Amino acid sequence: MVVSFFFFTSNLSGVFLPVYFRESGLTLLEIVEVLLFTFLVIGFLPITLMKIFRNFEAIFTAGIFATMLFNIVLIYVKSPIILGLFYGLSMATFWPSFNLLQFRLSEMKIRARTVSLFSVVIPGIASVIGPAVGSFIITDFSFTALFAVSIVLYLVAFVVSLSKIKFAVEVKKFTIPRGRVFQIFFVTFILWGLIESYWLPYPFFVLSVSGTVLNMGLIYAVSGLLIVATTFFVSWISDVKRMRVEFSIIGAIMYAAWYFAIANSSTMYQVVAFSTISGLASAFGLSWFAYYADVFPRENYASILVLMEVGLMLGRIVNLVPTYVLISRNDYSSYFMLLGVISLFFIPFYAKLKQPNNKNKGQTTNAKV
Repeated sequence: MVVSFFFFTSNLSGVFLPVYFRESGLTLLEIVEVLLFTFLVIGFLPITLMKIFRNFEAIFTAGIFATMLFNIVLIYVKSPIILGLFYGLSMATFWPSFNLLQFRLSEMKIRARTVSLFSVVIPGIASVIGPAVGSFIITDFSFTALFAVSIVLYLVAFVVSLSKIKFAVEVKKFTIPRGRVFQIFFVTFILWGLIESYWLPYPFFVLSVSGTVLNMGLIYAVSGLLIVATTFFVSWISDVKRMRVEFSIIGAIMYAAWYFAIANSSTMYQVVAFSTISGLASAFGLSWFAYYADVFPRENYASILVLMEVGLMLGRIVNLVPTYVLISRNDYSSYFMLLGVISLFFIPFYAKLKQPNNKNKGQTTNAKV
């Protein structure tokens, strides 16, 4: 219930943040600055928190509270640095602990379904309702009204989370796994960060083809419905067939196909239609995250998840370069084509873990830090 409530609230305003930043007077360079500080906090803060707190999962509740604080800051602050720091704080405290809960609460035979349920299906259902409601609030009232509603809802989610979730204590300190398997995973997470477009370019693109915030919200709502419809079914097959790597390769191909498709899209109807490809890409791609949990022992989950955020941070920061250069020219086509090409780079790294001599290497040696 807490997760559903949180994701509904985050989807009320989350997809519209780039639009709000621009309408509040921030230049594209300043929005990129917001994201730079956001990514730095997301990448480094979880490692620090894990070294300080043994009860790392409990940071989940702090993440909900920090997200509420971020919405308060949005109303009163226009400084890119402060916005970035609070945005990063909300993400850095919520997502690693949330991912840890997913890994810990799932068993190998149902892991893809569990991850897809909490990471895609529940957020996806929320994304069907949230953006539509959020766009109506923005259109009929204002962004300030939207943030005020979100603050109240986050506060409710925070209070409920204090009594409804049982958290486990970490038994192992922060460690960096040694060996080729973790190195391959780490490189792929850098690539994942490189192909993320939802922070800025994709919302701007959807607004450009839809024309209004209201139409933008409706596009996200319909797209979310299509994505949810494909994700859980594919994840169920992933669990039954245990074809994690094969499904991941299919996901990479589907991401490339989606980016190539929207690079050549010019109408809101095309964007919605191609959301089916995006849904399949997400559904198959999630097998890689399920495989990440399959390979490493449970006591290493917290460490590998915060290290995943470091890899994502590196990719996201590099991605800011083409974001600024190409989006400042309104050249969305080149941007999405670039991400489509990068998506294909996953395939040789995925294929590496199909080699028999890589089996279970992730469960070997760890270095304490």
